[in-house]
Amino acid sequence: MQFGGGQQYDRILKFPYRGAPQTVSVIKEAALASQEDSYAVRELAERICAHLPSKAYGDEYQAIYRFVLARTRYMRDPRTVELVRQPTVVAKQLASGNVPALDCDDQAALICALVLAVGGQCDVVTVAFKHAFHQGVRQYSHVFARALEPSSGLWMIMDPVAADDTKGMRRRAVHAKIWPVA
Repeated sequence: MQFGGGQQYDRILKFPYRGAPQTVSVIKEAALASQEDSYAVRELAERICAHLPSKAYGDEYQAIYRFVLARTRYMRDPRTVELVRQPTVVAKQLASGNVPALDCDDQAALICALVLAVGGQCDVVTVAFKHAFHQGVRQYSHVFARALEPSSGLWMIMDPVAADDTKGMRRRAVHAKIWPVA
């Protein structure tokens, strides 16, 4: 399977960077595809949430966020390409005890896939920290996932890169755009 017009290498999607819309499209496609192409993401979600009571949706999302925060390592993409790792591949690495090195778009794709796997609604959010434009189009430099907690109707930000500084990240952002996944 190939997403966003990029090349696929062992389910790592590689393509020239063409801006946030293209990257978000690839993240969404990868998260959605992980629901159909393997049971690995669902199995990981079940393992993450096994200790929780039934119907504790907010707790499931918090457990997913904390798991990704604790079990992955942040690493930027190579300088000249945009890589988006297929959540199924990352789920299999995590299930095997590995600690994958992911950037913000990989983490957003994985978190969205896990939220979808437990029946949740999620969005991808892009943020800009500067008023930078290229040919009149705003340039975003960070992406994260958010999930809708159905009991309260509140959105939970799930950003392992910002982690404990999520409030600070939100304050520094000069613009944000929300991209629904499913």
